[in-house]
Amino acid sequence: MPDSSFALVGAWLIVLAGLVVAALGVVLPVLPGVPVALLATVLAGWLTGFERIGVETIAWVAVLAALAQGFEVLGNVIGARRFGAGQAGLWGGAIGSVVGLVLLPPWGFLLGAFAGATGFEALAGRPLPEAWRAGVGALLGTLAGVGGKLVIVVVIAVVVIGRLVGA
Repeated sequence: MPDSSFALVGAWLIVLAGLVVAALGVVLPVLPGVPVALLATVLAGWLTGFERIGVETIAWVAVLAALAQGFEVLGNVIGARRFGAGQAGLWGGAIGSVVGLVLLPPWGFLLGAFAGATGFEALAGRPLPEAWRAGVGALLGTLAGVGGKLVIVVVIAVVVIGRLVGA
């Protein structure tokens, strides 16, 4: 079935749906967006007999997907650290992001990063203005991570659509 019209249309539909979910997953982290884009890439490759989207393209998308998943965590850590967070604030920001996402989906991860870093820093004995600053850093870092993740989703889109077009 390689490159038949039906297979190619199916591949396009799967890729476009996967990329929409990936883009939504960047701003609505309750959606597993980037892994869905990777799965869509694999399915589109299979539908086209791995002629348009081969193993090399799938491997690149897998690497990009792994990077994208790490961006939010790294953003949180780097942001909190640059704003003076100690170990407690780093752990608090990471834990707070997860708890916030679970308790207040879809945007709770942002509030959670801030609250977690601030709260853990305060519990560790830091003065409230310093704890607050660490929380702001965790929040800004998490936002930067979301921006980085969005850039990677765009790169995945360019790579996969380029392969489907035949570039």
